[in-house]
Amino acid sequence: MKKQTPVIHRLALYRPAPVAGSSPLRACLTIAIVVIWLSIAQGQAVHAQWQKSLGVEGKNMQSLLARGAHTFAGGATGAYVSTNGGRSFLPSNVGNDSVGPTRGFAYTSERVFTCTSQGVFRSSDNGLTWTQKNTGLSDLRTSGILYVRPYLVVVTPVGVFRSLNEGDKWESAGLSGKDIRCLTAIQDAIFVGSNGEGIFKSTDFGISWQAANNGLQTTSVRAIESNGSILFAGGGVGSGVFRSSDLGAQWSLLSNGIPSGSYRGFASNGSFIFAGAFGAGVYFSSDSGDHWTAMNQGLEDLTIFDLELTDGYLVAATNTKGVFHYALSNLPGFPTQITAQSMTINGFQITFTSKLGVTHVVQYLDALGNPWGSLQTVSGTGAPMTIIDPALPQPDSRFYRISTP
Repeated sequence: MKKQTPVIHRLALYRPAPVAGSSPLRACLTIAIVVIWLSIAQGQAVHAQWQKSLGVEGKNMQSLLARGAHTFAGGATGAYVSTNGGRSFLPSNVGNDSVGPTRGFAYTSERVFTCTSQGVFRSSDNGLTWTQKNTGLSDLRTSGILYVRPYLVVVTPVGVFRSLNEGDKWESAGLSGKDIRCLTAIQDAIFVGSNGEGIFKSTDFGISWQAANNGLQTTSVRAIESNGSILFAGGGVGSGVFRSSDLGAQWSLLSNGIPSGSYRGFASNGSFIFAGAFGAGVYFSSDSGDHWTAMNQGLEDLTIFDLELTDGYLVAATNTKGVFHYALSNLPGFPTQITAQSMTINGFQITFTSKLGVTHVVQYLDALGNPWGSLQTVSGTGAPMTIIDPALPQPDSRFYRISTP
C-alpha cells in the first residue's frame, strides 16, 4: 500500500521596508504570492527527463536563485533572468560583471545581489540594471552571498565580510586569510565551507567562529545547504555528501545510492533533497538523505555547479551546456502546485479552502524553512477558513505551512 503524504499549503509574503517612523504592520505594502502544494503518492518510477533551457545553451553556468516570479542564473558570461520558472533566460548584465563568472545570488525584500569575480552588484529592478557595491571589500573574488537578517554576508578567498546596509559598506566578519567557498544559515547560525579547513560556524554574525568538523571526512567543502534543522555539505574530489542533524556538531557521510565525488550544488523542499555532482549529474532523496536515486535522463552535461527549485521545476546549472529544467510534477512524491486559493491581507488574515472534518496544522517558517512561530490547529469546515497571523517579529520573507496530518 502506498503511503499518501500530507497536503501542504505554502505561501510567501514579501514586504518592502516600512517608511521611517511608521508602524511596520500598517505602513508597508504587502505583496503576497500564494503557492499551494499538494503531495502525491510515492513509490512510482521516474519517467520524465531534463529539458534544455533556452537562451543559455552551451554556456558555463555556476549559480541559480529563485525569487518570486524571477529565476536568476549566473556563470562565465554574467547573469541571466527567467520569468517562466527557468525554461528560458534573457541576459541581465546592464551594470553587472559580464566578463567574469557570476558565482552566486542573494535577495532581500527589496533587492537582488550577485557575487562575481569583480565583487558584489545590486539590483533594485529584478536584474534590469545592476550597481557595483564593493566599499570595504579587500578582495573582489567573491564566492557566495546570503542575506542573514539583518546582515548581507559574502565569502571570499580571504575571509568573510558583512554589510548592514545591503552592500553600501562592507566590514570584515572574521576568518581572515581563509579561503571560504560557500555559506548557509539556520536561524542566527551561519555556516561556511572552506577550501582546506572544513566548516566553520558563527552564532554572532561573524564576531567569532568555531570549527564544526566532527565526522566530516573532507577539508574542502564546495556547497552547503540548510533544510529546516538539517544541514547538507558537499565535499571535494573523492568525498561525497555529508549530513548533520544537530547544527553541525556531528556529520555523517551519506550513501545508499549516492556515489563519492565532488558536490557543488543542493536544493531542498521538505524531505526532498537534490544534490549536484561534478561529473556524475543529479541525485535526489525523498527521505532527507537516507536513500538516493540518480535523475540524469536528458542531461547533456553531468558536471553540475548549482541546483534550484522554482515554481514547478528543478533547475540545474551545468559546466558547458547551460541550464536544464525538470518538471517536478513528474517526480513521485514531490509537492506539486495546484489551484491557488483566495487570501486576504488585512491584519495578517490568511484565507484558504479547508477539508471538511480534517485537522489542519499551521506552522510559521522563515525564508530558510526554519520554524520561528507557534503552531495553530484548526478543524476544516470544507469552506474557506481564515488564519490570524500572531504579531511576532517579522522576517523579510514569511512562509506558512498548512498540513493535514
